[in-house]
Amino acid sequence: MPVSRKKLTNYRNNITDTEFGNIKLLRNSGYYLRLNVRTNGQIVLSAPQMASNRTIQHFLDSSRDDLRASLARINNKVVHKDGEKIGQHHVLCLKKGVRPAISVTTTTAYVSIPSDYNDVRRELLISKAISKTLKQEAERYLPKRLRYFADKFSFSYNRVRLTFAKTRWGSCSSSGTISLNIALMTLSPELIDYVIMHELVHTHHMNHSQAFWQELEDKLPGAETLKVRLKKFSPYI
Repeated sequence: MPVSRKKLTNYRNNITDTEFGNIKLLRNSGYYLRLNVRTNGQIVLSAPQMASNRTIQHFLDSSRDDLRASLARINNKVVHKDGEKIGQHHVLCLKKGVRPAISVTTTTAYVSIPSDYNDVRRELLISKAISKTLKQEAERYLPKRLRYFADKFSFSYNRVRLTFAKTRWGSCSSSGTISLNIALMTLSPELIDYVIMHELVHTHHMNHSQAFWQELEDKLPGAETLKVRLKKFSPYI
């Protein structure tokens, strides 16, 4: 089905598109235009400082098929439903509205969806609400859980960082920064603990040597079984 094209509207750092909704616009000092779809469904368009609205619009229109494919992969063709559980403690509440809106309480993620939204824009809006909800849960839970295990087993780290990584549940840098994916909140508590312990053990062993796996198993009995279970899941949101 052809997409109706309206004049591209540039609101400082955002573009309003009739099919994809709000697109983040980043100006750069380079020569090329690029598009990127983040794991939370946010579309980012990077363009040279001097690129005109017309040039940007043409580039966006020529990239629509690629954008649809990227969004489909991220959404994994899942159609979200009212009442669906999100993360550990939230429920999705979908309702019709005049304007798109997202509101997250301690128990519910409310999403107001305009009646003229197509499936792509609907799922993109819901995906943003889910990302916001998981981020809120992650901020409240993951740093505290990390500190709990660090204190219990006398691990030391410099800081914790929450990420939207596409392929990693977590990581540990040589400087002692532990990164944890907000998508961890979609897993069971024991798998969350496994990832946290995995990264803490990396503060002692920056590799996956036999010594690493032995320490992980000693401090978290059953870690090998949890490792196998984790492989069935993906950090995509």
